[in-house]
Amino acid sequence: MPMINFTDMTGLASSATAMALAALLLPGVARMPKSGLALLVSTVALASIIPLAGLPAAAYVRGVIGDLSITSLVLLMLAILRPLFGWRSSASKAGFTLQILITIAALGLYPLALGLGYFDPYRLGYGNLWFLSVLLVVALAACFRGLPVVALCIALAVLAWDIGWYESNNLWDYLLDPLLSIYAVSAVMRHGVQTLLK
Repeated sequence: MPMINFTDMTGLASSATAMALAALLLPGVARMPKSGLALLVSTVALASIIPLAGLPAAAYVRGVIGDLSITSLVLLMLAILRPLFGWRSSASKAGFTLQILITIAALGLYPLALGLGYFDPYRLGYGNLWFLSVLLVVALAACFRGLPVVALCIALAVLAWDIGWYESNNLWDYLLDPLLSIYAVSAVMRHGVQTLLK
């Protein structure tokens, strides 16, 4: 029986976590006590990895959404743990700062990587020293500014890339994914519209 690899483990974990988070968004769930929320999250997560017709439900979800970045996995886990421990909402300073950073990176990466310009920033993800240095500076600045989530996402993504956790050997795939980028861009745009309407 073949052993499951790190990429599959992370892919299934992120899909199972996304399914558990979706359960928390169902109507009326927010009014449940913390013990009920914990039971719901655990049940959905466990049920999602039980094989159905040869594959677990999380694998079918993974087939639709693909492998999420380490950043997405961290944010999904924080979104699951937040209501269980009464942490501040995702509208916090750290959450919004991370959304802005993801938006800037996504708007700089995807159009250029698709051939919009002459420079392809995706190539930087293969171990460019300047790119790694910029990430280090951003992570250190985040620590000093009291934004540990930003530093944590960068540190875990770089660590996972360094040990070759995913099949991809490009750091961008550990930092960003299309779903995360769409979420961040839409959140920043929504915040901008709300600010203008005030």
